[in-house]
Amino acid sequence: MANTSRISKLLSLMLRHRPDEFGLEIDAYGYAPLDQVVQGVQERYAEVAETEIVDLVKAPKQYRFELNEFGIRALYGHSFFVDMDGEPMDPPPEQLYMGTTRSAAQGFAREGISPGDRYYVHLSLTREAAESHSHQRDTPCVVEILAAKAHEEGCRFFARGAVVLTEEIPASCIGPIHGSQQQPLGVAQMPAPGDVSYGRKPRFSAR
Repeated sequence: MANTSRISKLLSLMLRHRPDEFGLEIDAYGYAPLDQVVQGVQERYAEVAETEIVDLVKAPKQYRFELNEFGIRALYGHSFFVDMDGEPMDPPPEQLYMGTTRSAAQGFAREGISPGDRYYVHLSLTREAAESHSHQRDTPCVVEILAAKAHEEGCRFFARGAVVLTEEIPASCIGPIHGSQQQPLGVAQMPAPGDVSYGRKPRFSAR
């Protein structure tokens, strides 16, 4: 069998970013037929059997992919739009977390969080997990999201493995900034809105 890490990276490429390159027929929720994915993997690694791909996807503590009667899909991180299926978290946790940089975090405190170059805001269930996604070079910077409050204000949260997806987070639901020299700043002290990027706002659907 090819290196498991290489297969996982290939699945991410196929299911998150370049399905057309591998001839995958992706449905509205990100699912592709398993046989098409197996064929695509075997074009790169001929020795890999379908059972080995299934075992990788169903391995304990594997939260990047999902396999069920609808097919196989990546759970998050898509560079193309996918609909959200299933029921949103009701209720979500009191807090969720997002790893970022100090300058971006302070912008979030003023403008809220939108997907930027993604289609959904990606959040972590724990501060520790979010720290691993921080791009701050010295001390990891993590924004605490007041998820319960955001839920009350109409935000919907979808659990996708170890990640939680939502459309956007309003500024009123930005909590403490951990790893920063200061807590979220007042409007008069904030950087210009141009420091914050915005992305396309997706629609939500139920399967």
